[in-house]
Amino acid sequence: MNDEDKSKVQLIRELAELRQHVLEFKARERKLLQEAKEALKESEEKYRMAFEWTGTAMMVVDEDTMISMANHKAEEVTGYPAEEVNERRRWPEFIVDEDLPRMLEYHKQRRIDPESVPNEYEFRMRHKSGEIRDIFINVSMIPGTKKSLISLIDITRRKKMERALRESEERFRNIFSQSPIGNALFGSDGKLTDMNGAFRKLFGISDDLSEKTPYDLFTNFNIPDEVIRILKRGKGADHESYFDFGAQGKGKVVFEKMGLRYLRWHLTPMGMESEKDPVFLAQVQDITERKKAEEAELKKVRAAANEAKRLAAGLKKEIIRLTSYHDIISRHPEMKKIFNMLPEVAQTTATVLITGESGTGKELIARSLHELGPRKKRPFITINCSALPDTLLESELFGYKAGAFTDAKKDKPGKFALADGGTVFLDEIGDLSPSVQVKLLRVLQEKAFEPLGDTQSITVDVRVLAATNRDLSALIKEGKFRKDLYYRIKVLSIDLPPLRERRSDIPILCDDFIETFNTRYQKKITGVSDEVLDTLLSYDFPGNIRELENIIEHAFIFCKGDLIEMEHLPLELGGEAKERDVVKAMSGVKNLKELEKLYLQNVLAETGGNKTLAAKRLSIHKATLFRKLKQLGITKK
Repeated sequence: MNDEDKSKVQLIRELAELRQHVLEFKARERKLLQEAKEALKESEEKYRMAFEWTGTAMMVVDEDTMISMANHKAEEVTGYPAEEVNERRRWPEFIVDEDLPRMLEYHKQRRIDPESVPNEYEFRMRHKSGEIRDIFINVSMIPGTKKSLISLIDITRRKKMERALRESEERFRNIFSQSPIGNALFGSDGKLTDMNGAFRKLFGISDDLSEKTPYDLFTNFNIPDEVIRILKRGKGADHESYFDFGAQGKGKVVFEKMGLRYLRWHLTPMGMESEKDPVFLAQVQDITERKKAEEAELKKVRAAANEAKRLAAGLKKEIIRLTSYHDIISRHPEMKKIFNMLPEVAQTTATVLITGESGTGKELIARSLHELGPRKKRPFITINCSALPDTLLESELFGYKAGAFTDAKKDKPGKFALADGGTVFLDEIGDLSPSVQVKLLRVLQEKAFEPLGDTQSITVDVRVLAATNRDLSALIKEGKFRKDLYYRIKVLSIDLPPLRERRSDIPILCDDFIETFNTRYQKKITGVSDEVLDTLLSYDFPGNIRELENIIEHAFIFCKGDLIEMEHLPLELGGEAKERDVVKAMSGVKNLKELEKLYLQNVLAETGGNKTLAAKRLSIHKATLFRKLKQLGITKK
């Protein structure tokens, strides 16, 4: 094979190889193209997904304003589904007429000079429902195209809130400015920052609120520190102040000369200037006329109350007067019967035996008989037959001559002699010894007696009244009282009922004792509480009227107010509450020392802290009491 043939074979081989390379290249090109298409498709799908699910309404708008693409979020903004928007509607269809010229101008200029128009702004668009929505838009151009990518955010709710807030602020401003009540705003430093006309007028402040007149809530207007502290804690506070507008020394405020004015402040923290200090709204009202009216009304009420107290006191006195008979107070029917018989009994000279329990007022009856009778200008002498031993009692009754016994230095007349022409009242006659009974019987029979140590009889004109709380009939049976004497002293008899049988007298007796003790203790107690009166009415009063008097006096010592309450009564009348207190106190006592301490504290409480009186009640010397108090650690009060 010649060289030429070899060259042709070589050329054919190279052409075949070249062809094979071309085929392989085309195959690779097709593969790369396919991969590129798949990658592009995948990329487009990713961007499509991002566009669709970005969370914001998105649209792509062509140069001719046609909407070429819209995601599903755009449906919420426009009200139209995406398939009804894409390639079917133009952007201006959704814009309200007022905003359309501006939006079209932006659309045009953005494609000429993007920097000349804003990328973000607000406009209004029409929803499918016909509702006008406020929209915030962000616009950008897609590189290398005349298309624009826009995102839409519905801000209708926010705009409504802003409008409502502006309207609310406007209303507040109108209320603040036009209110007849003085309104002012103060900063956290207390400086006045704003005020309405009523506030200016109220304090005489000029319209020029400058640095030259830095009115201060804390100093110029006399707001107390405790009110400011309440405000600092973020709470509102009410406060009343009293200004003499004609006085000097009110800081830098020059008030009009309007005299004394009463101002009502309501201070409210309105907001925080910082994390600590609020801004205050001060509402001030001139309540001078109301205050004056209230004071005038209060004076009337006080005057009426004083008049009512005066009338009540007068009524109580009148009731006591109408229910009194010679210092004996009662409205009980049995006592009324006794009152009716007293004048007749008083006119006689007959001996009268007055019986009744201790404390029922037997001596008062005896004194009334004396004062109602013809002997009222003569002596009335009382002898307590149980208070003296026989020897002394006999000398007290009948007197003695000098030398009758060792200490008898001179003559001494007895009670009967001193009472000549008058009345002798023998109290507790049931306690007389048999020997004295004999001598008394002679006086009653013969109107004569012999003083001790004398042999000559003395004749007297004496009316004898006797009283006892004992059963003389029983004493006669026991041989302790002479029957003949009994019949001598019981020519006439008066039996006084105990207080438990005349409970209706308890209220008027209380009033009478209160009036007496008010004078004695220089107090102004008006009465007893309903609870105290109920307690007294349910009590049996073994000591009768005398016990009631002691109870009221006990209450007077401890009562600091104008009404006697349960805590002022003695323990035996304090009811279950006091008993529970005692039991509770006793339950905590651990030893005798603590018991002694508790007892001394109770005695001091009952005597109002009076240690002299406490020592007497304890029957110990005052120095002993002070030593005990020191030992037990009871401090001096």
